Amino acid sequence: MTVYVVVLNWNGWKDTIQCLDSLYKSKNVNFCVVVCDNGSSDNSIFHIEEWAQINLGSANYQFFTKSQLQSSSRETITSLTIIDNQGNWGFAGGNNIGIKFALKQDNCEYIWLLNNDTIIEPDALYHAVERMKANQAIGLCGSTLVYYHERNKLQAMGGAVYSKYTGRSAHIGAFSSPQLLPTDYETIERQMSYVVGAAMLVRRSFVETVGLMQEDYFLYSEEIDWATRGKSKFKLGYAPKSVVYHKEGASIGTSASGGSPLSIYYLYRNRLKFTWRFYPIFFPTVLLYASIDVLKFTVKGKWKQAIAAVKGILFLKR
Repeated sequence: MTVYVVVLNWNGWKDTIQCLDSLYKSKNVNFCVVVCDNGSSDNSIFHIEEWAQINLGSANYQFFTKSQLQSSSRETITSLTIIDNQGNWGFAGGNNIGIKFALKQDNCEYIWLLNNDTIIEPDALYHAVERMKANQAIGLCGSTLVYYHERNKLQAMGGAVYSKYTGRSAHIGAFSSPQLLPTDYETIERQMSYVVGAAMLVRRSFVETVGLMQEDYFLYSEEIDWATRGKSKFKLGYAPKSVVYHKEGASIGTSASGGSPLSIYYLYRNRLKFTWRFYPIFFPTVLLYASIDVLKFTVKGKWKQAIAAVKGILFLKR
């Protein structure tokens, strides 16, 4: 049994290298890493390869372009695989390239989607895998996410609760203390609508049954779409002892507390896109709450965010 860890990079090689440094300290689990670069313009691939040469040695990493993978059936296993995605395909599209590579490997049983702006505890992956092993019905498993710069605050206990009436989500356990982690993790699992994508362990059979992540969102809503598509056949899991420190929003600027206009655009566009796809009867109420948010941005003088939200709501090009 091997876990393939897929790390998506976009103009963030420094974060990615820090992530890899922590990842290769993992204990008690067999894993291979697949770094997918989403068309970076900061020479990321060069720096990541340089790190691999020094830390792993030339025999333990390999490099492919997306085109090479598509035209070859070759299945090669090394400690690290670097893939040039030859373009920015968004969160789902970029990760899907790594997932497809992992599925070609016969020894792949799990795939861990891990944000490049994370640092993990050495036993984080082990505990996530153990939770999956304990319940074969779990298709997606989340970790305990702690804010990297505020170690006394949780970002999420594995996942989030989603309201189909408002289109809004709330991370379970957000801002609580990491010292107060629940021992009854099944109570958390029953609350979860989806697993937060910063650290999401996926069972191979889940992907083979449900399919890859939906790529037309580009950013945001991919996790809840995936979980919603699979909820009739798989459960969601939470591994409390799998601790991951998340810098959050390092690439694009988080949508929390105002957020960058680009993140706001995708947040509102995809909130409505997801609602129309799965809960069309609630589209009017989700649209109403989105419109109220625009008014709030306007009142606070956050004109760029307000305009971005309007463009997202109207499905205009950004």
